[in-house]
Amino acid sequence: MNNNLCKTSILNGGKVHPLIIPNNSVFNTNGTGLTNPSIIKIGDKFVVNIRHVQYALYHSEKNRKHQTPYGCLAYLNPEDDVTLTTVNYLAELDDKFQLQNINKVDTYKFDVKPKWEFIGLEDARLINWDDNLLLSGVRRDTTTNGKGRMEISAIENNKEISRNRIETPIDSYCEKNWMPILDMPNHYVKWCHPTEIVKVSKDRKSCKTVNLVEQSIKLPRDLRGGSQVIKYKDMWVALTHEVDLWYDEQGNKDAQYYHRFIVWNKNWEIVHTSDNFKFMDARIEFACGLHLEGDKFLITFGFQDSTAYLLTLPVSEFDKLVGIKSKIITKNTALPENTILNNYILSPENPQYNYNLGLKYFKDKQYASALSFFLRAAELEPHSNYKNDLTYESLIFVAKSLQSIGRRDVTELSLWNNVIRYNPTRPEGYLYLSQYYENKKEFSQSQSFAKIGLEFKNNTKPMSDELGYNHYYQLEFQVALCDWNLGQGDTAREKFRAIGLNKNYILDENYRNLVQINMTSLGCSSNPFLPYDKTMSENLRYQFNGFENINFNFSQTFQDMFVLSMLDGKTDGQYLEIGSADPYKGSNSALLEDLGWSGISLEILENEVENFRKVRKNQVVLCNALEYDYSKLDKVIDYLQLDCEPPETTYEIMTKLPFDKTDFKVITYEHDHYTDISQSFREKSRIFLKNQGYIMVVGDISPDENSPYEDWWVHPKYISDKIIKIMTDNSDEIKNAKTYMLSREFDKQITIHNESQVKNMHKGIDFSNAKFIKIP
Repeated sequence: MNNNLCKTSILNGGKVHPLIIPNNSVFNTNGTGLTNPSIIKIGDKFVVNIRHVQYALYHSEKNRKHQTPYGCLAYLNPEDDVTLTTVNYLAELDDKFQLQNINKVDTYKFDVKPKWEFIGLEDARLINWDDNLLLSGVRRDTTTNGKGRMEISAIENNKEISRNRIETPIDSYCEKNWMPILDMPNHYVKWCHPTEIVKVSKDRKSCKTVNLVEQSIKLPRDLRGGSQVIKYKDMWVALTHEVDLWYDEQGNKDAQYYHRFIVWNKNWEIVHTSDNFKFMDARIEFACGLHLEGDKFLITFGFQDSTAYLLTLPVSEFDKLVGIKSKIITKNTALPENTILNNYILSPENPQYNYNLGLKYFKDKQYASALSFFLRAAELEPHSNYKNDLTYESLIFVAKSLQSIGRRDVTELSLWNNVIRYNPTRPEGYLYLSQYYENKKEFSQSQSFAKIGLEFKNNTKPMSDELGYNHYYQLEFQVALCDWNLGQGDTAREKFRAIGLNKNYILDENYRNLVQINMTSLGCSSNPFLPYDKTMSENLRYQFNGFENINFNFSQTFQDMFVLSMLDGKTDGQYLEIGSADPYKGSNSALLEDLGWSGISLEILENEVENFRKVRKNQVVLCNALEYDYSKLDKVIDYLQLDCEPPETTYEIMTKLPFDKTDFKVITYEHDHYTDISQSFREKSRIFLKNQGYIMVVGDISPDENSPYEDWWVHPKYISDKIIKIMTDNSDEIKNAKTYMLSREFDKQITIHNESQVKNMHKGIDFSNAKFIKIP
């Protein structure tokens, strides 16, 4: 037996071409099986039909150590839809045998509600009878028990324009794999041994046997149908298949497929056969396409019900295989092209070559194909001389492939457990298992596996970037994420901050963004708001004009009260609020609006803008502040708020403002230093504003003692020196906003206008001869 016909072919001038339908928004095959193609030539164009199935075949071959819960052979359908659904795609081949002009066959006109779980036209052979393009395969969804019959569908412009079900004279359960005789319209080889030829009626709804030839040749198994039957010289040629089916000692199903060339003479007597063979060393392969083009046979076949190929087989090699004497037998001396596929074909039991081919399919989003080759790599490595842990990585890819297909959670879980079962002392498998449970919102289990993984955090090895494992910080991230979802808010904040600011590793871009988002969105505590009310008025750091009329504010940490302090209670000001968020809760402009201010608020979230417009009178603009046109700003604006996420965004927005044309009297700038992974934007913003002539009145404002997130600035040209002096705090410490704003120092705020004022304030003390200094 030849275990590798493709190797025989490429060593003698043939080639193997992958037939791939892109898994994208146009075709959306979801990465499941593309298999059992058929081929025909119409005019000067080659047409190919490819069967797409919604399952991924899992076949644990060779050592069979890494099985599913269902055994070594399993058709992994979606667990919420166990029907075996087939869709057919038609395409043309370019001069390099690559698919082009791919279209799904439109069957809508004749489709009815299926009555059985195998749905669609299976293993369709392409036919050209009387210049009509036809598809002929078996359909089993028209009865409640799956009774199968061959059907013929006429196709025009990729649409099914007729569908006929061929009934047989003698009732049977399932008719399938009839081989259409391309040069005899409406004729099939129904059976090979003996050879039974049937002719289909004109309406193609029934058939009758027109020839039955007993054969003297002895074969070990029944011959089943395969390709079309084509003319070769004065003979007929077809590819057939044979099957061994059995149950292993655990009672689970397994299978082995073989192929064979059959050659008939004009009287339908079998005159030549090849030995049985494999195409590429897999247990399950199937061919239903055969065409003779010059000195080559074009054979289309499926590998493991997941992957489609086209093999060009030199006629000289075919003649050798079937025992026909060739007049001139030449040997090809050229080496096959060095490709990932050819390397595999030349050495299909090399685990690295299986892995490499699996990786190529994985990158192309052909996940069912990838799964097959990764599984072969995992099963083969223990028998090789490879020293790297290729099995572990291959098993991860097997699970990742099924995860990428989706809708197979039970099996996916068993595949992650296969990874850990194979090597329980490496951390990567625990990360993937933690992420699996996170996706199912089972956070307790997710965190448990993340913590186990951290026990082995230093026992990792380099792996493919496609697997997404970079460092044990990913396990730490899982722990923090689960803390949050398990109600441990403060603990989660601490852990995200520890990950983000850890100097012992560098986060990749994805995790850097994730950590930054979590640090920013979770904030500093469960209740970061420090509200002001009138009972606090006596302790205001500066009692601005009209302070006694403020009953309460809206800002998160006294920003509105700071603005009023610096502008001495101004009631007709103008603001620019970048990042408005909620119209009242935490708003820095709501109190100002109530006091008569006008202004513009910019907000990127549509729902926040809608809420704002319902209850506020000043203007709000739905926009990305990075793209807003600031060129028309007034020359002087009383208050500028800069509050966006993440820190680099706020900084970039600030650099787009026209500081050369517009002055801002007061600025509150949110640098979010406590959540800034880079720890750089606070300093960048300070250098920038100082260079624009602004003074930082107070830095590192915080809602608590540990979360510095804002600096407050003024333009000295517009603010009273007296107020600046009262409000300035140049210390490097973190400033609790409430403590800072309610730290009134009585003596600094006495403005002595005349002697009688002092007498009224300090009765019984004579200051008539004193010299009074006005405190600025």
